[in-house]
Amino acid sequence: MPIFKFAVDVQYRSNIRDPRGETIERVLREEKNLPVKRLRLGKSIHLEVEAEDREKAYEIVKKACDELLVNPVVEEYEVREL
Repeated sequence: MPIFKFAVDVQYRSNIRDPRGETIERVLREEKNLPVKRLRLGKSIHLEVEAEDREKAYEIVKKACDELLVNPVVEEYEVREL
């Protein structure tokens, strides 16, 4: 059975505060004098999924996101095939 590789990029929703991102943004701007206007942290999850075809593999990844990997209350995600 073929193996498909995906990356899931997870970000806080735009209306959710990101304290770690705010701290890094402030340090880059104020201490490193870099012209950073906005910075949001997120995470990238890489998965290899065994499935009959690409569509089924994508469904498996989406189910993993919806049921475990992503907190839909505060996060949103995007799936990319690698």
